[in-house]
Amino acid sequence: MARRYDYMDWLRVLSIFVVVGIHVVSKIINSTSTDDWIWHFANVFDAGLRWCVPIFFMLSGALLLTRDQEESVWQFLQKRLAKVVIPLIFWSGIYTLYNIYELGESYTAYEILVQFLTDDIYYHLWFLYTITGLYLMAPFLKLLVDHMDKKTFQAFLLFWIVFSSLLPFLPKFFDFEIALAAGLFEPYIGYFLLGAYLVLYPVPKKYLMPLGILALVSYFATFWGTYYLNIGVPADEFDEFFYEHYRPNNLFITLFVFTGFQHMSKKIKPNALITRISTATFGIYVIHPLIQISLNRFFGLNETTFNPIISVPLVWLLIFAISFGIILAMQKLPVINRLVP
Repeated sequence: MARRYDYMDWLRVLSIFVVVGIHVVSKIINSTSTDDWIWHFANVFDAGLRWCVPIFFMLSGALLLTRDQEESVWQFLQKRLAKVVIPLIFWSGIYTLYNIYELGESYTAYEILVQFLTDDIYYHLWFLYTITGLYLMAPFLKLLVDHMDKKTFQAFLLFWIVFSSLLPFLPKFFDFEIALAAGLFEPYIGYFLLGAYLVLYPVPKKYLMPLGILALVSYFATFWGTYYLNIGVPADEFDEFFYEHYRPNNLFITLFVFTGFQHMSKKIKPNALITRISTATFGIYVIHPLIQISLNRFFGLNETTFNPIISVPLVWLLIFAISFGIILAMQKLPVINRLVP
């Protein structure tokens, strides 16, 4: 049976809260330039928050790839794919309707199908496509986890870091790319497996401080690197290279956050509210852009309604609280609850 980790509930809740925050401050980042003070204000926040999505992949890997329960491939997929695919179809339809009736877009049925198959309906739905792919691979990745010893696992993660985290610097800054395909070391596969590794082989506490220092250095590298790449860049051409989840800077921050919570696990006690929010994170993720849109459209509330120092945390909290409330209600309704598992 799968073991429950209270610290993972806290991590999941903190991560979804941070996701909402990113989608608030990113509106500023993507609509202003480095000539504006609010761009720098947003960058201060955003540069330190990009660990949240990798944490979701790590939590999924930690729970799915280390479980003792024996399941066939088809049993595993039957249990989990419906929880993602059904909501993906439904919410893709909802956001398609938004694109048509609010943004004035026009599609044929074929174009809608193509958009659905190519993840081109709404910006945040990419996560559902990625996690679906990881679920499809999970039974086979679990075989790797079950049969790799610690050193082999470390070697795998090292190659993953090289291919996903380091090699992308070559085309970005040196204008050439190594022609070597290594699909098994794709970014989110690595995070998925890293979560399992850290559950099986937790990082010793003596390394927590060095990791914290690396995370702090990584934060400043993200902040200054993003500023450097965007000097003189128009507002609608933001370069997010250092914001990508799999850059070394974000990997170190993510590793520190996950490991830090692991080492606090004995001090973290079960909390009914945290557990409840944790079960609503999927729903909060899919619905929160609609809440963000609605607050702006009907109440004129957005990240710049007031001074951003006030507007950003205010809108952030409102989006999160309203999203949670709606999902809480939806999860109590038969049939509807399958759309927000």
